[in-house]
Amino acid sequence: MGVIDPAALDAELRRDPERAVALLADMAVATDPALRADARRLARRLLPPLGRVGTPGRRGTRRLVTHRGSLAGDLDLDRTLELSEGRRPDRADSIIARSWGAAPRAVCLLVDRSGSMNGRAVALAAVAAAAVVQAASDRLRTAVIAFAADPLVLRDLGSEVPSDRVVDDLLSLRGHGVTDLARALRAASAQLEQVTPGGRAAILMSDCLHTRGGDPVGPAGAFDVLHVLGTSSDADAVRAGTALARRGNGRFEPATDLAQLAGSLRSVLH
Repeated sequence: MGVIDPAALDAELRRDPERAVALLADMAVATDPALRADARRLARRLLPPLGRVGTPGRRGTRRLVTHRGSLAGDLDLDRTLELSEGRRPDRADSIIARSWGAAPRAVCLLVDRSGSMNGRAVALAAVAAAAVVQAASDRLRTAVIAFAADPLVLRDLGSEVPSDRVVDDLLSLRGHGVTDLARALRAASAQLEQVTPGGRAAILMSDCLHTRGGDPVGPAGAFDVLHVLGTSSDADAVRAGTALARRGNGRFEPATDLAQLAGSLRSVLH
């Protein structure tokens, strides 16, 4: 029976984080149930902090936002008189004003769990998933979908599933099967269909080499913005990922190790 020394694992994370997260991800699917449970417990504690990227920006579609009981912005005289039935308003909450503000936005992270994803890649995907979940706020709703041939929703856009639960669920999976990027992108689009136009964003974390389904370039255009986190430095993978990001009016960012992933997450979430 294997035993994990938490102190030794913490030291390895400081010395060689790439090796440490890969080892943790591999142990999370070990055949020994005690070792597997211990690895997942430690992953829930250690991986989410690696995904923290600070407070995301408050970008969004600019539109007129109505305020009641506030003089912020311009007085909406018609609405104010309507509320006070034509009389001069005698209470602060009878005053209606309007100002330009950012509409709420949403982001759906798609993480590849096909056969090309080994333990290290799965650990990086778990870090990215934790970052996206932790970025959620009153201005940003988040969802996470893992995919191979079929998409699997780990966090629905309307749910409050915490980052450690998403990490646990993601590490319980292991890469297998083919990659249907087009179907995954359509699943993300379905998650975002109730979001105000202008605030629908997706982040695809994959080598972007599809082996099943139709051409993913078409579905990549369904979002206001699609960013791609490329998990492979292979020339064909980089070209495929760049083409998807260009079609989605987004950016292609490398994410082949923890350092690249951290920088890329800051870039696409702010």
